[in-house]
Amino acid sequence: MKYLFSILFIGMTFVSFAQNRNGKMGRMTNFTPEQNAILQTKKMTLALDLNSSQQKQILEINKKRSIERNQKMESCRAMMSNNKMPTSDERFAMRNKMLDYQLVYQTQIKSILKSNQYTQWKTMQKNQMTRMCKKGNMMKGKSKNRGRGNGIW
Repeated sequence: MKYLFSILFIGMTFVSFAQNRNGKMGRMTNFTPEQNAILQTKKMTLALDLNSSQQKQILEINKKRSIERNQKMESCRAMMSNNKMPTSDERFAMRNKMLDYQLVYQTQIKSILKSNQYTQWKTMQKNQMTRMCKKGNMMKGKSKNRGRGNGIW
């Protein structure tokens, strides 16, 4: 019995040390909007083989987009800190505005990229959304094999 409790104690110790204490591991670090835009533009340059004029145009779009995203995140944080939830009409307006913004971004990107680059970019966006949805479902405990076990035990 002592042996079982000591193994359990050691196991719990390892698990507790493996946990992230500040909750920021895996999240983006606190880069400035300009730094985020530069990183995103370089990733796109590597993936899509952009020329220098395309890089400059996309960098400007990404800077503007990153600044607006940070402002929106700050307003959401302020709303959550006040424990204020938006009404359904406000949520509809926010989602509608977000979709309009995405349409504008997509048309700007389409005007900058060549046709083969644009199709590759669309594929990248679709794959990113799929990964984000899967990650969100896994974090919420909604994985596909939920309740079936994973064969370890």
